[in-house]
Amino acid sequence: MLLERDIAGPEAPVLDQPTTNIAKTTERDPQAIQDVYDVERKKRLRPDGPTQYVGVTDESTGSFYSNGDIAIDDNLLEQKKVRMLIVGAGFGGLLFAVRLLQSGFFSANEILFVDTAGGFGGTWWWNKYPGLACDVESYTYMPLLEETNYMPTQKYVSGPELREHAIRIAGQWNLSERGLFHTKVNNLAWNDQDSQWTVHITPHGMSPTAIQSDFVILATGLLNSPKLPKLDGLETYNGKVFHTSRWDYEYTGGSPSSPEMHGLQDKTVGFVGTGASAIQAIPHLAQWAKKVVVFQRTPSSVDWRHNHSTDRTWWTKMVEEEGAGWQRQRMENFNAFPSNENPLPDVDLVDDGWTKMQSFSVLIGSPSGLDPDHLTRMHQLDLHRQEAIRNRVEATVTDQVTARALKPWYPGWCKRPCFSDNFLTTFNQSNVSLVDTNGKGIHTVTNQGISANGQEYDLDAIIFGTGYSLGGSADIGDLTVTGRDNRVLQEKRQKGLTSLHGIMTNGFPNLFFPGPYQTGASANQVYVLDQLAVHVAHIISEVGNLTSEENPNVTVPGFTIEPSSLAEEEWTNKVLMRAQALGGILNCTPSYYNREGLQFKDHEALQAAQFSIWGEGIKSYVKEIEGWRQTGGLAGLDIRLRHEA
Repeated sequence: MLLERDIAGPEAPVLDQPTTNIAKTTERDPQAIQDVYDVERKKRLRPDGPTQYVGVTDESTGSFYSNGDIAIDDNLLEQKKVRMLIVGAGFGGLLFAVRLLQSGFFSANEILFVDTAGGFGGTWWWNKYPGLACDVESYTYMPLLEETNYMPTQKYVSGPELREHAIRIAGQWNLSERGLFHTKVNNLAWNDQDSQWTVHITPHGMSPTAIQSDFVILATGLLNSPKLPKLDGLETYNGKVFHTSRWDYEYTGGSPSSPEMHGLQDKTVGFVGTGASAIQAIPHLAQWAKKVVVFQRTPSSVDWRHNHSTDRTWWTKMVEEEGAGWQRQRMENFNAFPSNENPLPDVDLVDDGWTKMQSFSVLIGSPSGLDPDHLTRMHQLDLHRQEAIRNRVEATVTDQVTARALKPWYPGWCKRPCFSDNFLTTFNQSNVSLVDTNGKGIHTVTNQGISANGQEYDLDAIIFGTGYSLGGSADIGDLTVTGRDNRVLQEKRQKGLTSLHGIMTNGFPNLFFPGPYQTGASANQVYVLDQLAVHVAHIISEVGNLTSEENPNVTVPGFTIEPSSLAEEEWTNKVLMRAQALGGILNCTPSYYNREGLQFKDHEALQAAQFSIWGEGIKSYVKEIEGWRQTGGLAGLDIRLRHEA
């Protein structure tokens, strides 16, 4: 096996330069640190929980929603029937389409994507803010590198390169003209008589219409619901306002590929949030704006990133020596470390901040998750990591009041870990200031700016880097899905989530969704999506082959697939048996991971556990579904020919 660091030496990026050696962590009393964690957590608890936020697409904030030129493909609108409709055209939707095409059961012209975005890429189409980049190594994150024979330009590539790769995938598999963009899916309704889904859509600026489809995949993604805090007075503010996922380059100047934001040179900009988007965008804002005021509720845990260009000699040698399947091998080598597999691989191929964070397994599951001492051992590992990160802040940020505010006091798995080589030094610039709200967040916007900590800050613009509601296809928002016998999917899930393998549910034939609940999880979501895409393609093609054998005179036999009630009950019980492995997030600092810290009532706990991921980790989950496929027989599925429906 080749290690990237053995061949490719990193270029010298502009880095945070610590003023003292922080390799040795400070010796601290673990209980004392835990006491600080508890104090900081309690500061952030709010009775309104997740309802403290409002979606960017809500009517009250509709002005935030536009991004890009509006153009609708009239030819696709005229196509009233398709075999497969995929809601979402990001990497997830593309992976489902490619694996379906590779199964041989679909052709490209039988697949249709519908997406509110203006092109392929999903979150990488919507997000165009300066500094946008992948925080998981691109050689493992970017899908289908082996099939497209593409070499990423950097270890962690930029947003524009990720969008280009989505377009590349669509082009290679003849899907470029199969996207109905700037179009919202309003609802899905199953027609038992025709054994098809009626998909009601509204193209931007046009009247609603409908498309019939034999199958539907809800590949709407995890990061598709931007959110804003509910703030008094926001509607009265006189300046410019936007969310990072709807960046306004007309106002700032520059472009995604060249973010030279000359429009901010005489502007004071308020940035709300210090999460993953902020880590990337704030250094660029600081370079161009007259002044940047950063409003913080909870600091992020910021480790080194060490990005560098890809060495072509290393790349060529790695691909040749690892051979066919190299990318999956690298993905699974990466997964092993944050999932805390036992034993760990002998060689760490990726060798970055993620693979040095076995404690992340508390969030994504681990083979040892149900061991009595698992959480204690993960706390011990994490204390050293978090202390080193806090020491880095203290050694890098010159103003010690600011440094203290930027230190993360919570276990590293409680918020998405961040990686940056220049975020912390940004706060040493004279035009950048931090307003720490001591866990409370901001509450009031005036006509001139933001009021926080008893002080009003006059601002020319407010940019919200406040992230997303944790969505995914199991949390489909205002999309109504009506299945067999007029059952509504949202109503079924109010009683608890049941599924087979986390991808389909009884009463909703020919409908598939890629979790995230009741499936495995990884720091690299693309790996999960690819495994689910392979699984769904196998199920549909296997059923298709069976029905073709039974009906040799029918060119394209019609059939329906859905799990039996017993099968999904058995799968849900398997998930519940492993849910305790994820208990370490319940007492985390409030975030979207744990309903903003709201505690479950007794009668809610079991229902909430049904929305867990696979607690034994992603390797165990993949082994489970691969074993199901290898056994054969499509166990647990009710399959009907169309004329029997």
